[in-house]
Amino acid sequence: MTEEAINLSLGAKVSDVSQEYCKVVAHYLPERYCDCRRIPMAAYLQAIDTAVKIQGDSLWGFNTGKAITSAEYGLLGYLVETSDTVGCAIDWLLQFDKTVANIGDIQFTVCDSSATLVWRPYFHNRHAVLRNMTAWVATVRRISGQALTPSEMHFSDAFTHEQLRLMEVWFNCPVKDKQTSNRIEFPVSLLAVKLITRNEVIQAHLLISINELASGSAGEHQWLSQLQLVLHSCDLHTLTLSVLAQHLNVSTRTLQRKLTAQKLSFSQLKDKERLRRFGQFGYVMRKQELSDLLGYKEQASLNRAVRRWYGMSPSAYLNETKNQL
Repeated sequence: MTEEAINLSLGAKVSDVSQEYCKVVAHYLPERYCDCRRIPMAAYLQAIDTAVKIQGDSLWGFNTGKAITSAEYGLLGYLVETSDTVGCAIDWLLQFDKTVANIGDIQFTVCDSSATLVWRPYFHNRHAVLRNMTAWVATVRRISGQALTPSEMHFSDAFTHEQLRLMEVWFNCPVKDKQTSNRIEFPVSLLAVKLITRNEVIQAHLLISINELASGSAGEHQWLSQLQLVLHSCDLHTLTLSVLAQHLNVSTRTLQRKLTAQKLSFSQLKDKERLRRFGQFGYVMRKQELSDLLGYKEQASLNRAVRRWYGMSPSAYLNETKNQL
């Protein structure tokens, strides 16, 4: 993905990650970010792509995710470690995830005997997704002291049979690709598993620190998260500035002011949502269905958009990136 396409898909100031979270790709980041507390998401994704290319590892995200440590999550990592149970750890993750990496939304649901974590990133990068999904499972195994096993792992990207086999061995459960979302399904009984790293005194101090860290940007992050969720569910055929404002329960003028503050226009916002949907569903939907999902009346409009984003046709881009598996 080109830098222009990455910036378009993320939007100004919408997504970034903490310095700790970038340690695994620190050698591949531009020098100007070495002393920054927060790293732009575009720079982080480009550093990942560079690492993958240099190391030649087609499952780089999966392999780095298995070795992730709490230090890479900063204060949030230690807060999760000092929780009482897996369920409490997930609660902290859901509340404070954006203090580490404002790169997507997590949805947690429980139905009967099954629990599900669905992650919707604001970007398309298979290795960033692999790293996150694998890291969550690896972290729970480490802090519980048990080889806990999900029921199923779902990925929206496509993988080779050999890659799926390797992941199934480590996750110890079925791994499905070309799905509509990235998700972890597991028995609800795992929520009650006690953590061997629990420490109530340390957690109390960490909670104060992380609340202070989150309070400075919570309002803006909350609005941006709400905006992303609305965009993900909107019919792009009928989406206008006034319609979007209605969904967000604000006036059209207020929405325009907020977008201007983020250095975004409505047309850019709509375009970046189309790019996100193309990245997420391009591998699993037929062209006509994809065109409709992106709000285009004809495939020719989709073809022109993808050429503008990537400099090639939709088929050429999908084939090229699929061949990188």
